[in-house]
Amino acid sequence: MLYSLAKKLLFSLGPEVAHNLVLHIASLSPALGKLTGINQDSSHSLKVGKTRWSFPVGLAAGLDKNAEALEFFSAQGFGAIECGTITLKGQPGNPLPRMFRYPDEKSLRNSMGFPNQGLLEILPRIKEYHSRAPLGINIGKNKDTSANESIEELSLIMETLNEYCHYFVINVSSPNTPGLRELQERGYLAELFSELNDKRNGVDLFLKISPDLPEDKVIDLTHLAQEHNLTGIIATNTTMMPERGIGGVSGELLKKKSKQIRQIILKEKNDLELIAVGGISSPNDLFDLWKEGGKVAQIYTSYIYGGPQVLHHFAKAIDHFVIEQKMSLDDFFNLTTSERKYRLNDYRLT
Repeated sequence: MLYSLAKKLLFSLGPEVAHNLVLHIASLSPALGKLTGINQDSSHSLKVGKTRWSFPVGLAAGLDKNAEALEFFSAQGFGAIECGTITLKGQPGNPLPRMFRYPDEKSLRNSMGFPNQGLLEILPRIKEYHSRAPLGINIGKNKDTSANESIEELSLIMETLNEYCHYFVINVSSPNTPGLRELQERGYLAELFSELNDKRNGVDLFLKISPDLPEDKVIDLTHLAQEHNLTGIIATNTTMMPERGIGGVSGELLKKKSKQIRQIILKEKNDLELIAVGGISSPNDLFDLWKEGGKVAQIYTSYIYGGPQVLHHFAKAIDHFVIEQKMSLDDFFNLTTSERKYRLNDYRLT
């Protein structure tokens, strides 16, 4: 009810103005996060790589680029929170306007271009974060950095931050930095992962991929991630829809394409973790992911449109599931794949 009233005001403002206003309020009022958030239950927690998520739904990167409201989002009850994308040097991003709403389709389009304050300015806030939700840090290269220079750049960011976070995400899949998606190539990524593995100090590491890749490229990147001992893959980033304009589209318009990419990855039956993002908006989306072999998801656009109530819907459905199954999510994911599928067969909320 509170968010439905606030949403009318926020949606009367430009998307980026509303975004910045919400972040400012959230940074000043972490207690408001707890007031509107969910109460977490230990039976809802589960391991993802070396990291224990407190809930199977996390916050995707992009909402809190500069780590300004980490305490607020942790208090909301997200299972993990991801900030960034953080680059070595601060940069303004692309020209305005660069955020657009599609309310009828519950989708967004952005052409942000990694606007952020840069490593050194963001670092103190990350150091100060000590709340319950695990912290993931999404990192990328500066716009004007060459591919060769970016390896050293990303390595320096990781070396600086690795004692303050639970996992890193390499973002070479945003459509909003010229030439960035061209780095989703085996040669470049193999060299990058080799360098980062020397610096990650045991911290979980994920690769975030584009939904616009052909199937053979998705399979190749999946194999590459496993060869270099990454923790997993985040699938997916936003999708390009030129008929809508420049930038990447998220939300319901991304759902089908993102789901198809995840299915390709999960069919490879590897040991990688998969974090699902892209069109995740309801508990049934999460249950469908579990049926396919996935475990955790992130939300962004559905949170913009639905507010904290979205988390409440997930929490209620997951609580119903663990009570019905008479087991925690940890125990559920320790079952064999066939046993999990049997228990999930036809399990959908109506």
